[in-house]
Amino acid sequence: MRKKFELRAGANSFTLLEMLGVLAVASILASVAVPPMLRSMQNAQSGNEDKNLEEIGRALCEAIKAEGQVPDPGALATATTSGNKGWVAMAAPYCSMASDAIQYVYPGRTETERRFYILTLFGSSLTPTLSKPASYAVPATGWIDDPAVGLEYWGGIKTSFLVLISSSKPDYLLACPANSGTATYTTWADLPGSPAAVRWAKEWVKQAVSGVYSATETQIVDASWTDKGQFLHVKVIPMNNLICETTFSGVGSSFGINSTAVNPIPSVAPLSRFTTRGATVNVDNNAGVIRTASATSSLLNLVFSGGAWQVSF
Repeated sequence: MRKKFELRAGANSFTLLEMLGVLAVASILASVAVPPMLRSMQNAQSGNEDKNLEEIGRALCEAIKAEGQVPDPGALATATTSGNKGWVAMAAPYCSMASDAIQYVYPGRTETERRFYILTLFGSSLTPTLSKPASYAVPATGWIDDPAVGLEYWGGIKTSFLVLISSSKPDYLLACPANSGTATYTTWADLPGSPAAVRWAKEWVKQAVSGVYSATETQIVDASWTDKGQFLHVKVIPMNNLICETTFSGVGSSFGINSTAVNPIPSVAPLSRFTTRGATVNVDNNAGVIRTASATSSLLNLVFSGGAWQVSF
């Protein structure tokens, strides 16, 4: 009776050789199946980050039009000071993502902060600069692309771009600094190669060559990024989609943006000023009557004729 039991038990057991064979087959299957699964997960994360940047970019556009200011790249990302607001603070009220998720690709890891820059391609030669207007909030008389004007000056505003940069893999960090305060930003922005580096990011295209995605600008990504460009993400927003050029022809008494018309118009024509789309432009008709127009398109023309201001788009 004991022998029968022993035989039956032995018939249902595995030998060491059989177990090794099963493990060998399992390891072969894993080596075949796991890499495609990892690539699929990485591709999903990469695609999700592109969508996140689209959502953040949309929120920033809404914020700029609603608040009449653009984010200050030299400010803390979460700064709330009017005229020097950070990009996260501006985007948050208009975004479906939480503030931490806007600021960090992986909210549990603060080193994965996204980056925000304003790049200007300046002059006929399109020289890259990291634009630093005196005010990131629209002045009462608008921005003007003329260095003689002083505080209202934003040179190259029509050829400026908001640039968002991020990484979708936590082990590949961005080399360019986070928006951690004016001193840090100014130090980096004033380096000779920094404007060209942001221009590289603006023009970079995620495209494989012989199966390899290249990302090589060392001021944006460090050496660990060799052939890992699929994890780099860039969202570019042209400023000319967000601003309205307002021209004034003729002689009038005053005008103002998002305020009563109390600012004198120099007696030169035409005079161009820039404001954010959605702003309200008020012009005195030289007889104490305010003419109001909305800066809803890329161009707003105000012509002083017959003792009154005429508006065209």
